[in-house]
Amino acid sequence: MLFLSAATSFGATRESKSWLLYEQGNAAISRKEFGEALRLYKDAVATAGIFPEAELAIGDVYLEEGEFDLARNQYEKAYNQRKAFSIDDSKYDALYRLAHLYEGQELYKLMEDRLLTIVADDKHFAETPNSRLRTQVEKNYFDRGIDHVLLLYSFSDAFASNAHSKLGWFYYRTGRFSQSISHLLYSVVNCVGQITSFLQERDVDFQFSTLQGLLSAVQKSKELSDYAHGVELYRDLYYLAGATFAAGYPQHSIDIWKLLSGFESAGPWQGLSLKQVKSPWIEPLLGTALKAR
Repeated sequence: MLFLSAATSFGATRESKSWLLYEQGNAAISRKEFGEALRLYKDAVATAGIFPEAELAIGDVYLEEGEFDLARNQYEKAYNQRKAFSIDDSKYDALYRLAHLYEGQELYKLMEDRLLTIVADDKHFAETPNSRLRTQVEKNYFDRGIDHVLLLYSFSDAFASNAHSKLGWFYYRTGRFSQSISHLLYSVVNCVGQITSFLQERDVDFQFSTLQGLLSAVQKSKELSDYAHGVELYRDLYYLAGATFAAGYPQHSIDIWKLLSGFESAGPWQGLSLKQVKSPWIEPLLGTALKAR
């Protein structure tokens, strides 16, 4: 028993030291001391043995220094160690970083693959023999519009929202409009669910019946406005309308664009939506940028 207690104590001490080194590395990053941060993160890995959080951070340092191949290798390494993350959802951070890296290099197929890996864990989106929820969400959208969908559904899979958002944009820009609509609907529903929860925590009686009513409430709160911009809610609504127009449902598209054109908080998407209302168009495809190494 004494031996076991000593071994346990040693393990705990080593873990504490590795986390201390990791936090010191984070502090160095905040001071933009990247060389010092790299040394601390590597020491943390050497102390812990397996430490995916630190491997991820090392990748961030390499990315900051423009070492894209080294950054990619680190992110892949962190994801391969995903079972060791102290918070399980942190594994998605590695995939998002890889997707962002590939997007910057216009390696869109590789970006898509990483984002689809994230989406595969979204239980509300997956179509199985016993679940056709996604099909039903889309049917309700085409039959009744966005307001009806937002009143019917509320999901909490926030980890996948950004992946749905990016895939929705990507599929729109590559002419796959049906897939774009699928992902953008889920991104919007997830975002609206988060906003509704925030508002109901402050007012248990809060309800909304239209997207316009919800966006009006968002516009009154700086915190919510910042959140809506951060998760690209307005962009997603703009491209949802674009993909819907391209798919042959112009009235749903005009309804969304008209709504966005009335909100200054939508930023650049307000002006673009106003132009779309006057004369709708489909953005050019990414075309030759679609490549993978």
